[in-house]
Amino acid sequence: MVIAALIGLIIGFVGSMPVAGPIAVLVFGQGLQNRGRDALSLAAGAALAESVYAYLAFWGFSAFLVRYPWIELAAHVCASVVFIALGVYFYRKRNSVPRERAAAAPHKKRSFLLGLTITAMNPTLVATWTFTVTTVYSFGIVRFDARNALPFSLGALVGIVAWFSCLLYLLDRFRTSVPQLAVQRTLHVMAIVLLLVGVVIGVATTRPYVSHWFV
Repeated sequence: MVIAALIGLIIGFVGSMPVAGPIAVLVFGQGLQNRGRDALSLAAGAALAESVYAYLAFWGFSAFLVRYPWIELAAHVCASVVFIALGVYFYRKRNSVPRERAAAAPHKKRSFLLGLTITAMNPTLVATWTFTVTTVYSFGIVRFDARNALPFSLGALVGIVAWFSCLLYLLDRFRTSVPQLAVQRTLHVMAIVLLLVGVVIGVATTRPYVSHWFV
């Protein structure tokens, strides 16, 4: 059980390092805006949802999506709308980046739910974690049974939160040395990235249905 938890922690930590995913972009953006607590809450919500996918992948839950394909379709449509909305939000916020901590209490609960929702609407993570646990299984370093599923998923949760905690610490330490204009331009670019992600997901999801009408 300890080995399973340790492996999950390492995979969660290392797997979260790429700063290209929507959660990473949002956490990075909130960190730049000196909203570290909100960003950490968002990361925690995403980590919780992803740990559930890791748990389900351990049990071979990907077969569930094959049986009910509409779940993946609905999730992709919702994700497209959410990413576009977030992109518009960040684009409009680019000229008002606070350099000091806001006096108002951070919306930690809202950020937590946002991270949880965005990740939960990405059922393809089941495939990602299925591939991951299959790779781990090939090394024969952990026993795949019911007792190890929960420790593995909890380890993944801790690993994901640990990485984003490190990222936010570094952002908080070096943020004040970054020019205001650079911060605003970074947020601008991140907004465009979120918009493009939303559009790409939406087009890829609806294209088979749209093309059907023109055949």
